[in-house]
Amino acid sequence: MAPKILAFLITLILNIAIGIAVFFFMLIAMNGFSESDANYGLVTFIVLAVLVSSLMALLAAAAVGLLAKRGFKTVTASLIGIGSFTILGLVLKAVCSIIGVLIADFVRTNY
Repeated sequence: MAPKILAFLITLILNIAIGIAVFFFMLIAMNGFSESDANYGLVTFIVLAVLVSSLMALLAAAAVGLLAKRGFKTVTASLIGIGSFTILGLVLKAVCSIIGVLIADFVRTNY
C-alpha cells in the first residue's frame, strides 16, 4: 500500500510543478490578449490541468499495484509508474495549454 501512496503523491507533486511551469509559459504566450479574453483560456487550462494531475496520480498508483502483482519489485514498479505518468502528464498539459490559448483566441475574435 505504501508504494502506491508514494507513487500517487510523487506523481501529483511533479504534475503540479509541471502545470505551474506551463501556466507561466501560457502567460507569456498570451501577452497580446486582453485580460478579459485571456481569463477564459487560463481558467480552462487550470481546470484541465487539475483534472490531468489527478488522473495521472491515480493511474500511477494503479500502475504500481498492477506491476507489483506481475512480479516487479516495488521500487522498479514505482519508478516505472511515476516516470511514465509524469511524462504523459507533461504531454497532456501541453495539449491543455494549446486548448486554453485556442479558447482565448476564439473569445477574442468572436465576442
